[in-house]
Amino acid sequence: MKLSTAAQMREMDKKAIEAGIPDIVLMENASIKSFYKILDYYGSVEGSLAVVFVGAGNNGGDALAISRHLYNNGANVFVYMLIDEAKLNPSPKTNFEIIKNMGIEFRFVQNEDDFNEELIRECDIIIDGIFGTGLSRAVEGRFKRAIELINSSPAFIVSVDIPSGIKADTGEVMGIAVEADLTPTFALAKPGHFLYPGRAYAGDVEVVDISTPRHVIDEFEPNFLALNSDEIYLDFRSPTSHKGDFGHLAIVGGSIGKSGAVIMASKAALKTGVGLVSAVVPKSINTAFESRLLEAMSYPVDDESGFFSIDSIDSVVEFVSDKSAICFGMGLGITDSTKKLTEELLQINKPMIIDAEGLNCLSFCVDKLKSRKAPTILTPHPKEFSRLRGIQTKDVLKDRLNLAVEFAKEYGVYLVLKMADTLIATPDGKLYINTTGNQGLATGGSGDVLGGMIGAFLAEGYDALQAALNGVYLHGLAADLAVDSGITYESLTPSDVIDHINQAIRTMRE
Repeated sequence: MKLSTAAQMREMDKKAIEAGIPDIVLMENASIKSFYKILDYYGSVEGSLAVVFVGAGNNGGDALAISRHLYNNGANVFVYMLIDEAKLNPSPKTNFEIIKNMGIEFRFVQNEDDFNEELIRECDIIIDGIFGTGLSRAVEGRFKRAIELINSSPAFIVSVDIPSGIKADTGEVMGIAVEADLTPTFALAKPGHFLYPGRAYAGDVEVVDISTPRHVIDEFEPNFLALNSDEIYLDFRSPTSHKGDFGHLAIVGGSIGKSGAVIMASKAALKTGVGLVSAVVPKSINTAFESRLLEAMSYPVDDESGFFSIDSIDSVVEFVSDKSAICFGMGLGITDSTKKLTEELLQINKPMIIDAEGLNCLSFCVDKLKSRKAPTILTPHPKEFSRLRGIQTKDVLKDRLNLAVEFAKEYGVYLVLKMADTLIATPDGKLYINTTGNQGLATGGSGDVLGGMIGAFLAEGYDALQAALNGVYLHGLAADLAVDSGITYESLTPSDVIDHINQAIRTMRE
């Protein structure tokens, strides 16, 4: 799903106006479509008490127009004007004149104590039209107090376009933000609706059509996209197909104490539909692997103290070189041998996903990625990514959007930055924000499952981007379905996610 930054949306609005659609028409469409969404979620507004908060800009104008629709449908409406009338743009000013002429009550707010707190506590519906997508500085003064009062109310809270206080391009909270139940947004959603912490403030996000010309949206090439079901593609499987049609995945990893990582990755790959899985593991954990997973094959190699030995490298390279794809790194350990193994595997001209300690070994030879000829997917969490970048984890968290895109472009890889709102950065500069998954995934082994799923799609022949998108989305969806089945966030395990991969795929196919 295409996402628009604040600047891009301003440009699209400008093109709509140039196409002959006046600003006041766009505003009316935004307000009536938002009102319809309120009816969908809240129900009849007749007899309810609605309090509307109006700020500067067209966002405030949208809120003023919504107050009219509420009033005309039987609601008792009170409007707080947080800005002077003289500062209203032409279209918001027109809507303000209309509500005055209709007799809707309003009050200008100059100070933090100009609010009737009892009214706000007792109202049924709140319309937040304080700030729009252009907010770029911290919220202060009467605006901050308004948001505090909104959040303290038990009312049904509707934010116009984006919750006030959320930075549209990043999801950042600018000091304080409205905690909305519903956010109708116009023409296209914004990155801040899906990036945390903004995602937690937006409630249900509904994209509504305000008559932006179709060609304007069709021709728009976004940098940000929301990863939803529209981006998922699953090949048709012929009834005459056989296991060789669906690829052979080599999973290289494991060490003493970490056999489970390879077991989970292998099982996840099989559940995702790969034809064959061969786990390349140190001999010392081979029995543990074979006793826990009957459906996969194993290729045990020489080890040293439970880790891949230097003598095993040639054997590993030879074995995996004819496989459809390579999944490397889970449970690997960091030794001189595993660092050398990483360098050798990078030279194989096969699609590859690198995860976990494979990424930590890669951090010692990251420039070798630039000479890779086959598609490469990296799946770090922030700390692993910080090692690849040679910076502190806190710096990754501060600027993760730009850092992810820069890295993917510089090294020609697909970067899956694993977080609550997992990002997929592409070599051509696009950034996908995943919309599935939950806090139950915050447990050891979740990444191993994801690695196996993406590896399966690579081996099945999907291109690297589609493999990453499918794997990330279905992994999160499987976790959501597991929770829907009654498993709590606290009790969710990677094995539970694996057990729900089937249902996630079925959901997509249906």
